[in-house]
Amino acid sequence: MFYIFYKYLKKYFLLLIILIILFIGFHNDLDVTHYVYSDIEIPDAFDGYKIVQISDYHCKLINGSNNKLISAIKSYNPDIIVITGDMIDSDHSDISAVESLLKGISDIAPIYAVSGNHEFDLGAQYDKLLNLYNKYGVIDLDDSKVVITKDNSHITLYGLSANKMDVIYNPKALPETEVGTFSILLYHYTNHFDYFTDNRFNLILAGHTHGGIIRIPFVGGLIGNNSTFFPKYDSGRFVHDQTTMISSRGIGDASIPRFFNHSELVCITLHSK
Repeated sequence: MFYIFYKYLKKYFLLLIILIILFIGFHNDLDVTHYVYSDIEIPDAFDGYKIVQISDYHCKLINGSNNKLISAIKSYNPDIIVITGDMIDSDHSDISAVESLLKGISDIAPIYAVSGNHEFDLGAQYDKLLNLYNKYGVIDLDDSKVVITKDNSHITLYGLSANKMDVIYNPKALPETEVGTFSILLYHYTNHFDYFTDNRFNLILAGHTHGGIIRIPFVGGLIGNNSTFFPKYDSGRFVHDQTTMISSRGIGDASIPRFFNHSELVCITLHSK
């Protein structure tokens, strides 16, 4: 009896291991990633200021609802919430999941959003999204800025639309920033970080790469959005001189499902030096 069991175990052991790896790899949950960012240009009044970043939502419900995502945002008690594009998706004409999320977070903190490539690929759907933004008080920051004031001090939040591709060829197309003022840029394309080399922004919040879609443990993301392998800015914190970029893995899926790559909510606490 034991010999028969051993024989079958040996025969199907590799298949069992493959099934376990696939089950673990494709299982998705929500990771909350916390960053602490310190800068001499952050006013003392903004010491401890909290930012939540939502990116690449793609109409994604985690485990069938937005409850876990909304709860995570509420528990962090942010001062502002920022959305860095791709809230909608070409495979989802129904954007009720987006409305459910916005309804659940609209009373937590002011919300600022920029567009992603999916917004500009889906004109009619994007119009519906903009209507939801208007309904729930989300400020569309595409190619504009807002000055956030606290105790007679301020920081500036800039937004760059996803169709503003001329920044790649003409850095002068970037927004002009105020010297000596802490500046945050919301922009969808993490993979364009190399073009932001003049240090006019202190902090850039971006997404788009989905963490490399397929993540190899202890190595990183495998696939870039431009069909290259091992994208340079797949996930995490990246620094170029005085400019820091945080690359979010995002919430939703690309055309290829996430593998060893949980959805990610980014939480950032600012500190003055």
